[in-house]
Amino acid sequence: MSAVALAGVFAAGLALVLIGTGAVVFARQRAGDKVLERRLRRVAAPLAGPGTTQRTDTESIFRKPEREARLGWLWRPLERRYPLVHAPRALALATGAGGVGAAGAWFSLAFLRVPAGGWALPLVAAAGAGAAWYALRWQQARREAAFIRQFPEVVDQIVRLAGAGVPAVEALSVVAEEVQPPVRPVLKEVCDALLAGLDADTALRLTTERVRLSEFTMFASVLRLQRRAGGGISGAFANLAATLRERRKTALKAHASTAQTRLTLLVLTVMPVIILVAQRFIAPESVAMLFHTERGTTLLQVGTGLIVAGLLIAKAIAARGAR
Repeated sequence: MSAVALAGVFAAGLALVLIGTGAVVFARQRAGDKVLERRLRRVAAPLAGPGTTQRTDTESIFRKPEREARLGWLWRPLERRYPLVHAPRALALATGAGGVGAAGAWFSLAFLRVPAGGWALPLVAAAGAGAAWYALRWQQARREAAFIRQFPEVVDQIVRLAGAGVPAVEALSVVAEEVQPPVRPVLKEVCDALLAGLDADTALRLTTERVRLSEFTMFASVLRLQRRAGGGISGAFANLAATLRERRKTALKAHASTAQTRLTLLVLTVMPVIILVAQRFIAPESVAMLFHTERGTTLLQVGTGLIVAGLLIAKAIAARGAR
């Protein structure tokens, strides 16, 4: 190939690289412009008045750190559904739980001598997805329980500051610097919205819509009503703190009343495994019959299915009774 042809090929390759780089940069810039436009629209909608507020989603109006902004397509749906969890940590734990669930389902199929078929892979995938979903729900429930446990003390601190003459919004900013997660990120979001120029009613309403906790909804309602009606706030917040403690007491009583049911479920879950292991040493021929004969394998599969179905039904009944 002549030198002219080589130079032409090199120039064409360089042009393609430059065009591709420019297209990527332009696409990223357009994506950033769209994100900025969405955030500006989300900020401007509440300021335009209650009649023109657009409820697009419950995403925060503030820019995320650079690493989280790059993975926003991954964190955003997770934070929207589980607002109190830390998205990267929660996703890592959910991924691990999903892997364990899928491996457990695959081992169970092999242990029960279930013949492999085209449905085995979707079943294992569904088990992994269910384990990941359960891990996310478990993390959200833990954070909600911690929030409910801390929040009455937070309200008490605001009452003491308000009694000392500090305005309620400034007291909220002071308390937000001292409390622990998961209450701190919620209060910090309200304070950041106030610093960004939003009025207190709008900042509290946006945070309430994102967090979706009845305790914080009551707190925001009391604060908004006090700002509109005027008057002392110490008495209203003291009553709110007492109400929150009574709600927590009632929830603890309900949890204690279902303790026997939960213990029974735990025993019923563990007992078949213990009996099977004990039978392996006491009467090995009976266990061997379950794994080495067609009728025994069928009995093992049917029995395991009935036990799992019974445990799921009992757990659903216990959860409904607790609610």
